[in-house]
Amino acid sequence: MTQAGVKAVRADRVGAREFVTQARIFVNDAASPGLANESRQLLLHQASLTACDAVLLAAGWTVGSGDGAHALRLDKALAELPGADDELFDRLDASRARRNEASYRAQAVPTASVSEATEAPLELLALVDAFLEQR
Repeated sequence: MTQAGVKAVRADRVGAREFVTQARIFVNDAASPGLANESRQLLLHQASLTACDAVLLAAGWTVGSGDGAHALRLDKALAELPGADDELFDRLDASRARRNEASYRAQAVPTASVSEATEAPLELLALVDAFLEQR
């Protein structure tokens, strides 16, 4: 597989808002009773990626598929997002790593990890909302 890359696209604030709506659906679904921790982790990670896609689209970027695409989306989006710091990146990246363990290594996800993973996408979405209001 090839390495993921960043490509310039036409900035689209309306499309970015649609990504935010979808990210909130993922977060809400992750809170549904009866879901396994592994499923909740996947939904929370997807919420973060979708929120990152909102930032990227509003700023005129997209990340193509390939090796490292998820990490690159996080990195590029947070670089565009005022108020995002290294601590938020670290928490989102740790959530990505736990998602990989659940998806690719069939490892269990502890409840504490899911609780921790819930906070980061919510913080990210608050920053994304403020970012889109400025555009």
